[in-house]
Amino acid sequence: MMRVTLRSSTEHMEELISTKYSEMSKIQEQLSTGKQLMRPSDNPSAVANDLKLRTTTAIMTQNGKNITDGMNFMQVSDTAMQSMNTIIQRVRELAIQGSSDTMGSTERVYIQQEQDQLFRQMIGLVNTNYKGDYIFGGTQSKIEPFPIESSTAGGPADYQKLKMAYFNGATLGVGQPAQIRNAFDNSAMTNILPGSLKLSNGATNYVEGKDYTVNYVNGTITPLTAALATDLSDGGTFTGPNYQAGGFSLTFDRVGKGKDVFGTTVSNGGDVLREVEPGIVTAVNIPGDDLITNRSTGTDMITSMVRMGQSLLQNSQPGISNSITDVDNVMQALLSSEGKNGARVNRFETTQTRNEEQVTQNNSLQSDIEDVDMAKAATDFSLSQMVYNAALKSASMAIQPSLVNYL
Repeated sequence: MMRVTLRSSTEHMEELISTKYSEMSKIQEQLSTGKQLMRPSDNPSAVANDLKLRTTTAIMTQNGKNITDGMNFMQVSDTAMQSMNTIIQRVRELAIQGSSDTMGSTERVYIQQEQDQLFRQMIGLVNTNYKGDYIFGGTQSKIEPFPIESSTAGGPADYQKLKMAYFNGATLGVGQPAQIRNAFDNSAMTNILPGSLKLSNGATNYVEGKDYTVNYVNGTITPLTAALATDLSDGGTFTGPNYQAGGFSLTFDRVGKGKDVFGTTVSNGGDVLREVEPGIVTAVNIPGDDLITNRSTGTDMITSMVRMGQSLLQNSQPGISNSITDVDNVMQALLSSEGKNGARVNRFETTQTRNEEQVTQNNSLQSDIEDVDMAKAATDFSLSQMVYNAALKSASMAIQPSLVNYL
């Protein structure tokens, strides 16, 4: 008969107690965390499926954030375009008023003053900024697409600040248009805001319509007096008598185009994209040129508003009448952009709903795999604890060492 030694009995009981304690500890860990998968060895296949679900959920959660950000971006765009729509309707009313036979030159100047403020407000809306990005700036979202630039042109020091403009009225003489140019790069200065141009020489303030006329769209001055039929560029040196303190001063505001740090004009085109589903990206922006330009007619808002202001200021009834058609074309381009933006918002809302449902479903599947059945775990823990205690008690009874065992 084989003899069971005290050592073998002790080792067997120690192993049994250790096993039962491990089982109880595992269930206790599940109860404290609420999870049944704590490490890969718990259930390798379930852990693999859980990791796949976690990855999918993380992707969908990020897509959900992209959708929300894109919707916020488009809502800001929509708000700006609605405000622009309200303004352009008021501009149309002013154009109809200004084209009436009952309006005189004084009344049209008053209308032009209101139209000028509306125009500036429109430009401000086109330059709407959202979280540091110009929403109508296309891919060049850090650059203001249509800045209102000012020419201070008070003297040579302004040349160094790139805020000086000039014209050469001497080449063609009195009665001939001279192009207003940027003194820094000699580029033509166009789309000048009507009524903003002021020309003086010391204490002499020249009067538009009497001493000179302006084409605000093309950016040209036509001298009507010999005093202005002169070369204000001083041959490009900007050190001659014309630009000494108290000399000629040409100031105005104009609508420019966005430029980078090197002074190069940049486009406001290109799509700002958001990934809304795995592998699916969509644009959330309306490029500035698309917003202000009617592609069918070629009419753009900036030129049309400048031309309308010029016609009002110069009391040109035919020009004001033509502005009504231009404003209608601009309004159509704006409505087209609003429609495109609205369609995208609807798509994003549908995608957002589907994304939320998928995230909820994935979370439910993860819960089925990860989460422990608390009622069952509590019962199992109670049973495991009972077995463990019984093992301890039986061990204490079975193993009663005596000196006789060592004799």
